[in-house]
Amino acid sequence: MLNISYHSWRIAVMLAVLSLSTSASAELNIAGSDTLESYFQYALTQYARGPGAGVPVKADYKGTSSGFKALCEGRATIIPASSKLEGDALNRCVTAKIAIVELPVAFDAIAVIAHPSRNSMSELSMAELKTIFSPENTGKVTSWAQVRNGFPDAPLSVASLDVKSGTNSFFGERVHGMKGFVRSDARTSANHADIINIVAADPNAIGFVSLGALTDSKANVWKIPVNFGKGAVVPSKETVLNDRYSTLSRVLYIYVAKSALNEQDGHASTFLLWLLERGAKLATHEGFVPLIDQNYADNIKRVKAK
Repeated sequence: MLNISYHSWRIAVMLAVLSLSTSASAELNIAGSDTLESYFQYALTQYARGPGAGVPVKADYKGTSSGFKALCEGRATIIPASSKLEGDALNRCVTAKIAIVELPVAFDAIAVIAHPSRNSMSELSMAELKTIFSPENTGKVTSWAQVRNGFPDAPLSVASLDVKSGTNSFFGERVHGMKGFVRSDARTSANHADIINIVAADPNAIGFVSLGALTDSKANVWKIPVNFGKGAVVPSKETVLNDRYSTLSRVLYIYVAKSALNEQDGHASTFLLWLLERGAKLATHEGFVPLIDQNYADNIKRVKAK
């Protein structure tokens, strides 16, 4: 199973906290990952039927990096994220003196997808994925025949999440060592559903999306098995948990401004406690892989500790 160190999650609390606007304190203010959009939308719908009835929500799912920027600028307080807050993004929050709490919520895997007519494609290696998706191959690798001898001499149509996507950053770093880049001739979108629909409609297309996005989609695509060196593997709950798909598996997070947990209206803390108490069920419902119960219990303690 993927190893998660709770000690590594303890982002240092800065000496001062940026004051948020009155409008932000009166609502659940969410911005971040499209990967977790359906997860949050489902959770918010269920929450509104119970303790969250009447609580206003402002939500924007334009990508993890956009969410981090909104967090560090004080424009949002709850950030669904498909990657860790680190590097320059974390430094911006440190500079803005915003204290943050990090809450892992689920495991995810990146599925490589093709048109269903490609179901005879029994596997792709990591080297072949690099050939297909590397920005350095823009305009150079334009045919499936260039990916592998024996593949058809048909146009290669690459679909990719855009550079604001945490999924794109993760996939790029793992596949071709270029975090946050994309082939300039690729069809791009910030939305996983768009990528799925592009691939489902084009026999020559290939793309990558969150495993959870496939659960919500009604479009028909082929999940291409990936060979990491020990045989072809398809992303699933089992292959994530037994580490066979670990190269393209990751942890999904929620980041919250600590100041929001201390607000008198209690909207942020009440919602997050409600969500974390149902963490495993929500993850499963949305096609992700749940953490263990103790992980969610530890998160609940952190929210209550404020």
